[in-house]
Amino acid sequence: MALVIALLCGTIGALVAFIVWRHFNADTVKALAYAGSTFLGVTYLVKAVEEKLNLL
Repeated sequence: MALVIALLCGTIGALVAFIVWRHFNADTVKALAYAGSTFLGVTYLVKAVEEKLNLL
């Protein structure tokens, strides 16, 4: 369950990053690159916090 929460947080972060960068008139490829890196970063961060709290 904790991994699902980490993936959902990463997905929400990626969606927000994509919307923000499209709002700043970035092209689609650049916005997808920022969204992908945000997804990886947020997912890893939430997973690391869950490991520290012994939820995994």
